[in-house]
Amino acid sequence: MGVERPASSNELPVVSTALRRTLGLRTVVSTSAGLTFASSTFLVVVFIGFSLTGDASWLPIVIAGLLCALAAASFSELNGMYPSASGIRLYIQRSFGETAAHVVSLTYMSVVSLVVGTEAYVLSYVLNAAFHAIPPPVWIFLMLTLATAANFRGLKVAGALQDIITYAVIASILMLSICSLSKAHFHVPGLLHPGSIGTVANMVGFAVFLFVGFEWVTPLAEEVKDVRAIPTGMFIALGILVVAYSLISTAMFANPAYRGALYGSAALRNPIPHLTFALLSLGIPGRIVMIVTSLCMSLTTFNAGLITVSRFLYASARENILPKQLEKVSVKYSTPYTAVFTVYAIALVVSFVVYFTKKYVILVNLAAVTESIIYALAASCVIALKIKEPKTARPYKMWGGYVLPAVTVLLFLGVGVGVIFTANDINYWGAGVLLALCAGGWWVYVQFFAMPKKERIKAEQAAKRQSRRPPKKLD
Repeated sequence: MGVERPASSNELPVVSTALRRTLGLRTVVSTSAGLTFASSTFLVVVFIGFSLTGDASWLPIVIAGLLCALAAASFSELNGMYPSASGIRLYIQRSFGETAAHVVSLTYMSVVSLVVGTEAYVLSYVLNAAFHAIPPPVWIFLMLTLATAANFRGLKVAGALQDIITYAVIASILMLSICSLSKAHFHVPGLLHPGSIGTVANMVGFAVFLFVGFEWVTPLAEEVKDVRAIPTGMFIALGILVVAYSLISTAMFANPAYRGALYGSAALRNPIPHLTFALLSLGIPGRIVMIVTSLCMSLTTFNAGLITVSRFLYASARENILPKQLEKVSVKYSTPYTAVFTVYAIALVVSFVVYFTKKYVILVNLAAVTESIIYALAASCVIALKIKEPKTARPYKMWGGYVLPAVTVLLFLGVGVGVIFTANDINYWGAGVLLALCAGGWWVYVQFFAMPKKERIKAEQAAKRQSRRPPKKLD
């Protein structure tokens, strides 16, 4: 496993010896891309395409991808300095203090768990379209259970599952896009006429949702065979995502006649535009392929989410922030099984709540806003650690000294604020309110429960160490 760096009483240990190093670059890429590939992303793709003129829905996606590349550069430098399952929590703690680190990371974890609810909503309609006789919640239960079982058996099994499904999804999206474009008599000039610059800028904020979670591969730093696979894998995953989303969005709106059917109406959005697109463009065979692809995309979201969120729970419990039961590791499979099953239970509850309430747009916007803030914080950490820890080894350095990280902070803060104030609609400003409530709740927990408990445990451990010391001899 390597040597654990000594940690002071105020910092997190950097390397754990409890987890097994089994992951290679292929699985890092599939995990990074897998959490972002979700059936619910088609709702955002269609919203972007419907809001722009011509065939230029690819433009905000490419811009958002380039912005996320700046975020990936930030995470690469931070992960190189401190490769740990604690991930973003450790970076923020070293930069801005322990309380801020725990509040941000727990809020972040909660939002990603809520995104599963959006996925469940879309998945329920996909399954209902394919199998009318079987209730969608049954399929949600089965898919979450399958992903949990794979994770419980160990990352070697879960990683193989992630590889197969993610790369199959990529191939399917590319194939469907190319086949559809070949039938649409596509005109290239439409690519460069998106409409107003203001609309494009707004859509960039929503396009960030398409990349939600690519950086969640950083908590796997303790389980990769080569730590260099983390930054390399993030950049490769971003490139794949930009190409795949750009192609499918362009294909969806290459035929103007599809616009209304894909979007639906303001009062009743089409929850499965990707199935509508596949049927209109490629007929029944295309619809069947898209159903299978959608199922696989949902499974990658559940699987990658279970892998990464469970590791955050494990790391938090290891540092006495969450209950100690969550740090239990299976002797046989070397996996944090209690954390895995906890995420499974949360995902089930959230999925069923969203399925029955059908409230999903606010969660999409919540994820976009949160990711923008997290990416701004990551770049802020790069700046803070350049000042506070200039001598710490940096295997990877973000370009541009202080300037590029500062620009990254400003860009992502602007993107996040833009999403909240896009329209006078609860689905937009409500996302900001929900984020504030979530962060506020975790702050109360950390400030008044977790931190006092942690300090008490540290004091007890210090007292035990003192009691074991032999008494000083009197002269």
